Amino acid sequence: QTARSVPLELSEVPCMSCPKVQMALLPPRWVNRLLLAFLFLLVAAQPAHPSPTACVGRGVIAQDVWTLAREVDKATQVTHVPKRYGQAIADSFFQLMQADALEDGIADCALGMATLIVHSLPEAEMQLGLTTAREYYVLFESLVQNYGHLWNDGGFTWGLESHQSAGYPLLLGLKPQSCFGMNLKVFVYETDLAKRVLSCSQGMFASEVFVHRWLMHSECRTEDPAEADFFFVPVYAACVMTKEGKLAGDMDAFYTNLVTEGLPHFRERGQDHIFLWSSETYDFPAWHKHIHSSIFLSVEAQPIECSDFDFFSEETAANFGASCWHCPWCFSFGKDAVIPGFVEKWSIKKMHDVEKVHSERKYTACYHGVDSDHLAIYKYANTTARNDLQLLKTLPNVSIGYRFNKIIEYFERIGDCHFCFAPKGLGYWSNRLYEVLFAGCIPVILSDEIGLPFDDFVDWTSFSLKWPMTEVTPALVQHLEDMLTHRWPEVERMHKNVVKNRCWFDYNSEDEACSPYLGIVKALQKRKAGRLRTPGLGWRHTRDAVAAVNG
Repeated sequence: QTARSVPLELSEVPCMSCPKVQMALLPPRWVNRLLLAFLFLLVAAQPAHPSPTACVGRGVIAQDVWTLAREVDKATQVTHVPKRYGQAIADSFFQLMQADALEDGIADCALGMATLIVHSLPEAEMQLGLTTAREYYVLFESLVQNYGHLWNDGGFTWGLESHQSAGYPLLLGLKPQSCFGMNLKVFVYETDLAKRVLSCSQGMFASEVFVHRWLMHSECRTEDPAEADFFFVPVYAACVMTKEGKLAGDMDAFYTNLVTEGLPHFRERGQDHIFLWSSETYDFPAWHKHIHSSIFLSVEAQPIECSDFDFFSEETAANFGASCWHCPWCFSFGKDAVIPGFVEKWSIKKMHDVEKVHSERKYTACYHGVDSDHLAIYKYANTTARNDLQLLKTLPNVSIGYRFNKIIEYFERIGDCHFCFAPKGLGYWSNRLYEVLFAGCIPVILSDEIGLPFDDFVDWTSFSLKWPMTEVTPALVQHLEDMLTHRWPEVERMHKNVVKNRCWFDYNSEDEACSPYLGIVKALQKRKAGRLRTPGLGWRHTRDAVAAVNG
């Protein structure tokens, strides 16, 4: 089978070949360390075992274990793997550990073992701690280095990655980071809700993890509070609220206790303390009582404030309209900074693989997403632009509709479009804005009050358009068609500027001159120097175009 012939909706497909495993009792940590030390020596000493690609089962290892590893590896190459498959992988790996069968596993199926390890790391972190997960990752890298040349042997093509694994070297401290030559020192606290590093490192809210771990391992960090310019307070709020079911009251109590009891260097109303908000809400309902003078790194410039914050469900969607509003004064452009949402490297790579050169793109404009007919809370969040876009789907040269079932098909479609609509979501920000950039698509922003990252030095007008979100009519599509027909050199420049500037929004960027971390450091350096942020550039030419189209 080729990768594309694998069923993509794995959550609806029974795992007939998954081994019937029970969660084994894990060996003590010191036993893990001895096993890992032995295996590192084994891998280094035997880089070419006689049959490391047989994958037929050996000793206590059934062939079904390798069948599972192949199924998950194939699926990972084209889609997101359902959680139960990842759990089955972790169960199998821990059972091999319990049975002291890692040597047999490497001898029989080295790359299958590498696949088990890399997909088990979040669970290993939960069960054994981040230090042991780091050691497992080093073992994974050693297996890939010694056996990776066999990736296409044995009748199967191994992908050797998980959706999160591209970020693991940074997250695990295996890739030291610079401070871009700037004289900036940041003290990083430890908190109880910033411990699930790997399991919280996926999804559009993962900026809360990546910024924390980047600071931990960068030259900007100081462990001496006396020399610190700023103090970073890491909390994986969005993650623990979605994965652990914590409610707004839980978070309020946690933050209040943290600020009043757990931050020994909090002084002068916390003016030198940094809090990061990775969603459209500040997940500390009483923030204005305790940290209103602190620096906020936020994806949203007009965060949602509520009298009742626990509204994020279809059953309670109506509460949003009754108790929530956008707060224009909660974010201060003088002290705070907008940061991009998170797009995982797996998705970025897949979009780069399928994006077409701009001269060969088929569609004028694209949008595929949900509206208030599919997500009840959107009825109360002023997202009419999403519904209005669906009314344009019959126009020529557009691809507009609801979500694709297969994520790769969505990537292929936006990689075949000149312009991609990025309408308002629950907040004014939208992660779709950053996704489409990685497909080489020019964003058309339909969110009037959106705040944009780094717009005091990144010229958003050079690679995006902004259109009033109440003016989503055929005239908008006609304007884009006219640009392609009569202003092609401008469109061509915008395409090139998309490619040039998207590194500012890639949390896995290795470009020392272009990354979100550099953008954040530049913002903090300005605040250290006492310089206020300069206003960003606007899109007056787009609004003029609306007036021209409407006569």
